[in-house]
Amino acid sequence: MAAGAEADAEPEVPGAQDGSPGRRYAGRSPDERRRQRRQQLLDAGLQVFGTVGYDDATITLLCGTARVGTKAFYEEFPSREALLLAVATDVVAAAATRLEEALAGAPLDLEQRVRAGLSAYIGYLTEDPRRVRVAYREIRVAPLEAERQFGSVAFASLVTAQVAELGLGGHARDNLLLALALTGGVGELLNHWTSAEVKPPTERLVDELTRLFVAALR
Repeated sequence: MAAGAEADAEPEVPGAQDGSPGRRYAGRSPDERRRQRRQQLLDAGLQVFGTVGYDDATITLLCGTARVGTKAFYEEFPSREALLLAVATDVVAAAATRLEEALAGAPLDLEQRVRAGLSAYIGYLTEDPRRVRVAYREIRVAPLEAERQFGSVAFASLVTAQVAELGLGGHARDNLLLALALTGGVGELLNHWTSAEVKPPTERLVDELTRLFVAALR
């Protein structure tokens, strides 16, 4: 058997069904085993896409890193692109949660709120460089442009919601276009950060983006 032998090759163990169809193996139901297998693939995707990159991330390498077989891979994801999208979506969703938590605790002051949100978002992504590479570099390499644009609109919607809460006015459509432009700035700086041989301090990213956001939103 190839390296990274399939995790499903565990011995069968009789046991209670625990509400799940099928037999239990090593004390786990089929649903539990499948959830674990999917998480192994997501973890492997973060490692492989975030280090060697999408172009060199073969199915063999992904399966070997996840320690599952090829059959198990295709039972969870139809392609490398689908796994990359799932990993990037999880990364950005977690970063957005950090951003929203920071905004909820920030005062109703434009500059303080912008800085708090950007610090939380960029801080989460850059504390593990694999996250930035997957979400802001490799997603551009893969044929996932429509999905990447959808993510940009989702981030921009967070910005427009803050504009409305702060009472900065303007038409909703104009706010969305401005928010998309600002979102592009975040993406470009993060893409530069992950590609740079000498990475600028993340505080510089936050400072530059805060100035940009505040100037534009005022």
